[in-house]
Amino acid sequence: MLKPMTGLRLALALMAGPLGLASAAHAERPKPFVEISAAEQVAKMGPGVNIIGYDPYWQDGGQGNYKEEHFKAMHDAGFGTIRVVLFTFSHIGADGKIDPKWMTKLDWVVEMGKKYNLTVILDEHDFTDCSKDAAVCATTLKNVWSQLATRYADEPNTVIFELLNEPHDKLDADTWNALFPQVLSIVRASNPKRNVIIGPTHWNSRNDLELLKLPQDDRHIIATFHYYDPFNFTHQGASWAPPEITALKDVLFGTPEQIAQVGKDFDAVKAWSVANDRPILLGEFGAYDKAAMKDRVLWTSTVARAAESRGFAYAYWQFSSDFIVYDFKKQAWVEPILKALIPASKE
Repeated sequence: MLKPMTGLRLALALMAGPLGLASAAHAERPKPFVEISAAEQVAKMGPGVNIIGYDPYWQDGGQGNYKEEHFKAMHDAGFGTIRVVLFTFSHIGADGKIDPKWMTKLDWVVEMGKKYNLTVILDEHDFTDCSKDAAVCATTLKNVWSQLATRYADEPNTVIFELLNEPHDKLDADTWNALFPQVLSIVRASNPKRNVIIGPTHWNSRNDLELLKLPQDDRHIIATFHYYDPFNFTHQGASWAPPEITALKDVLFGTPEQIAQVGKDFDAVKAWSVANDRPILLGEFGAYDKAAMKDRVLWTSTVARAAESRGFAYAYWQFSSDFIVYDFKKQAWVEPILKALIPASKE
């Protein structure tokens, strides 16, 4: 006897058309949550990539660029994880509820991840708003996670929550160390054993890991950091960077000293990981496309291999635009960057 569809299943059944959405039949095959250690989760994640954040897909009525075929392409290329960039704050109504249409769009992304065996990281990315007003951030962030955590509480362990991307400025170490346990407790009320990603301040700087005070009694935590060093290479010509970086061009990467420095930086993260018994996700890394391709390839390969050899999971920034590994206009991979990330990729 068929059970009536409710909630997520009904929403997915009603959605159709050019977005290439999952069928209701697929939504009828949920996998139960099974506890998995944070270390085992990281070991299973495989190469990852950041997706969707700045895409028009999220706008009300927006069709966006992402179709089911792109999730299949990620899987087929060898990716095992997608870090879904979420700007939730701007989709909260006067009643404090996240827009149901926006939530339904997120449901589809989660379903696509499940269908193509991709670990799905739900990354709350409103770091700019949070950096300006810690009090407003605290209220809104707790509200967001009370809704997201409850909605996805029954999803398999391949759905992971990342509390906040790159806390900085008003969210200094003391403020962040006071806030994130409050958010985490809200998540734990409905997801007591789900793995959660938490990173340090100063834009998830590896140098601030020592300041991050993770609760000793919660071992379902994956620590994260971001890596864009040397910054004058990875962000040369970027309009959002400081003016002196925006003005740069023809900055190269590849000296023995530069390559060795990556190893030293990652050794320091590994030492912290071992000392604190916390597995690591390199949540973002990438070189802006204004840099020479051969240098971008070398840098990307150097960082990816440094992460892999130390047992870190990673997610490249990002699938499309700016640091681009997939070209939507050509509907094709940027092969040099893809091969730098996944040398064995058959795409």
